[in-house]
Amino acid sequence: MKKFIKQLIFLMIITTLSLTACKKNEDKNADSTSASGMEEIVFEVESYGSPADSTRVSNLQEAADELNKILEEKGDNRRIKVNASHVSSGYDEYNQKFIFAHKSGQGADIRTISHADIAMMAEGEYILDLDDYVNNSEWSEYVKDIYPNLWDATKWGTKIYGIPQDTEARPVFFRKDILRELGWSEDEISSLPERIKNGEFTLDDMTNLAKEAVDKGVAKFGIYHRPNNGAFFVSMIYNFGGKLFNEENGKLVFDRQAIKDTLNYFYDISQVEKVVPDGMTSMEWRQIHQDWVEGNVLFWYGGTWHWAEYQEVEYHSELGKLSEDYMFENIGYALIPAASKEGNPVTLSQPYVYVINSNTKYPDLAFALVAIASQPNYNVKHAIGSGHLVISSTAAEDSTYKENKFLSDVQYMLDYTTIQPNHPEMSKLTSALFKAIQGVEMGEYNPDQAIEWLEEQVKNDIEDIEFIN
Repeated sequence: MKKFIKQLIFLMIITTLSLTACKKNEDKNADSTSASGMEEIVFEVESYGSPADSTRVSNLQEAADELNKILEEKGDNRRIKVNASHVSSGYDEYNQKFIFAHKSGQGADIRTISHADIAMMAEGEYILDLDDYVNNSEWSEYVKDIYPNLWDATKWGTKIYGIPQDTEARPVFFRKDILRELGWSEDEISSLPERIKNGEFTLDDMTNLAKEAVDKGVAKFGIYHRPNNGAFFVSMIYNFGGKLFNEENGKLVFDRQAIKDTLNYFYDISQVEKVVPDGMTSMEWRQIHQDWVEGNVLFWYGGTWHWAEYQEVEYHSELGKLSEDYMFENIGYALIPAASKEGNPVTLSQPYVYVINSNTKYPDLAFALVAIASQPNYNVKHAIGSGHLVISSTAAEDSTYKENKFLSDVQYMLDYTTIQPNHPEMSKLTSALFKAIQGVEMGEYNPDQAIEWLEEQVKNDIEDIEFIN
């Protein structure tokens, strides 16, 4: 009887939530007409990223004022109001929450997502095809200068499903103060990025230097990388000469040799040379950032956005937020060293894009808002404040942007960058890859066992994937 009552109560709760969702759906983009005849349209917008990335939505709020002035000049009685939220943790949950809301007609009208999720979102019909808006609408002029390769990152098939919001590079950061303790001269320290760019300093050299720093007690650990699934691990496959996508047949690729070399690398730094801590893949982000800013680690596989994040968030137990002067004095940045002297250094960019909910009631105004927010004045403000790179040639020529030393220093990295393929099942491949890396770093698998497990997992999870090597 008690079990029946509990089930009945649960059913009543679900019914109530469903009715609430339906009511919210009726109210979505609800327009209210004032006595003056003005129609207020409310857009819910949301973004994901570090705390320094909140301009992804605050720019939309500012752009709404500009759009409203344009609408007034055109004699259009609609006016835009933006309700914004920004999330800094749990990207998978961020997307899952939207997908769940979309099924009941809800979800934010405008969102930022990684370009790598375009295919999945388009296949699920969660987002709008924006081809016609980009190419033929009255708002097209606002996005005409966006770099062509960034448009490629917004496509699934031949159609555009997003508007580029920013891009970035993923350098390896290094502690200058630790190198000084190892006896490096200022000339040797300042020349390290160039030596990496020229292929003179490789991954093996980086591992050896990290081990030296740990053995001599000037660093607690030699290398840190992200603790969870992410694009960094894909960049290492590219570094070992691998490919992940066949453009001719549209299939994902499982490149056995490159993936095996990648697993060997993570096994080596964790189980052989022991320059990463036990449990690296289960560490808290805040602990990683704190250890890095406090100078306990020699190398950190980070992203350009971290440069801004460390000036915005109080990670350092004594200094709190870092000053940029402190960072230039103690922290350097370079491309990820080549896997061998015959190879090339790499980085990876994961452009973030604005997408529009297919449920939105006013897609024309949603696109107009995003297009206006893509102008250089907004994009440069975001880039400088968040440590990202701009999306257009016009923005790159902005005097404020050009005067920013850090962004000017890392701009060349885009000549060495790669991106993940847009494919609806790419997340299954990267998720399995991360679990294999986690396994070798924790000593549960050796590289041979890990690749055997990974190949079997991928065969089970992905319907149509091409195996090479």
